[in-house]
Amino acid sequence: MSSRDNPIVRPTARVVLLNAEGRLLLLRAREPDADTGRPFWFTPGGGLEAGESYEDAARREVFEETGISDITLDPAVWLREHLVPWRGQWLKPIERYYVARTGEAEIVRGYLNDVGVTISEHKWWSVDEITASPDLFVPRRLAELVAPIVAGNLPPEPIAVGV
Repeated sequence: MSSRDNPIVRPTARVVLLNAEGRLLLLRAREPDADTGRPFWFTPGGGLEAGESYEDAARREVFEETGISDITLDPAVWLREHLVPWRGQWLKPIERYYVARTGEAEIVRGYLNDVGVTISEHKWWSVDEITASPDLFVPRRLAELVAPIVAGNLPPEPIAVGV
């Protein structure tokens, strides 16, 4: 059984997926814990499988969660570690965020991922829409973080982005 002091470590690849208009694809789900159940928006991605690289996991997860297979993957831009209570366990995702671009727009929805999250909705967001929205985004500073990425300014090394 995991605990706050001994969480399940989960290497995770996430993708800042941009379309030709510079809009960011976000997926919507609900926290599975009964005490909150808050909806939140997040980038496609998920845990690495045995022997899989972060880059391979990023490509696989984009396909599994969206059906999009035609992406160009750039280097990792963000790093994120946090503790989260999840279905009676404590998880510690160790996330690497990659930038990818696609010309595709059609998304396969309703996918249930390996930690029990059902994706209920998807949306291509502009930076201004994220900034103006009262919704919960992961990471919390998403609008601030993604603005330079959309403008084509990738950091030379991945930066820690906090919760």
